[in-house]
Amino acid sequence: MSAKHTPAGPSSAVARLLDRAPAPEALREATRHIAAKAEDLRSLTASLFVFRLGAEWLGLAASVVDEVIEPRPVHTLPHRREGVVRGLVNVRGQLTVCVALESLFHLEAGQGDAARSLLSRRLVVLAWQEQRLAFEADEVHGSHRYDPAAIGNVPATVAHSVSPFSTGILAMGQRNVGVLDEALVLGALNRRLG
Repeated sequence: MSAKHTPAGPSSAVARLLDRAPAPEALREATRHIAAKAEDLRSLTASLFVFRLGAEWLGLAASVVDEVIEPRPVHTLPHRREGVVRGLVNVRGQLTVCVALESLFHLEAGQGDAARSLLSRRLVVLAWQEQRLAFEADEVHGSHRYDPAAIGNVPATVAHSVSPFSTGILAMGQRNVGVLDEALVLGALNRRLG
């Protein structure tokens, strides 16, 4: 015959611990901590999609990023061997123009571990004003919420080719991310596609 397990009565140590009222100072400190966290979260009103092209970490408004997928074969177009247009990629059965953002920004190809770069490359599909474009990023860090007041000015040391498209710099941990103006970037791409 097995012994039945009976729940601990109100006199158990666990019940006494759970039934006791917290100290007033502990309640005030917990309230301050939760209020500070809530205030921090309220200031994070914008969302940035962060990616790397070559050695540059850049960010676009997350609202223009439709999806991020594995790289696809790029089918080149006749008479478009150089410049911003790479070719066409098949994204879920839809032919999508693939552009070279590094060409638009005049960035040098990334230097580093080639195997890591191949494994971390992603195709980023943008959707803006009923248009879809794709570009290959060397690495994707994903979407991050941030406080728009935290964006700093673009320093003079930033590559001059990226600065016309930048609205500022956002510090994320130990890296600085160039915040791109999606309207300027996509407008420049549309002019080159035309």
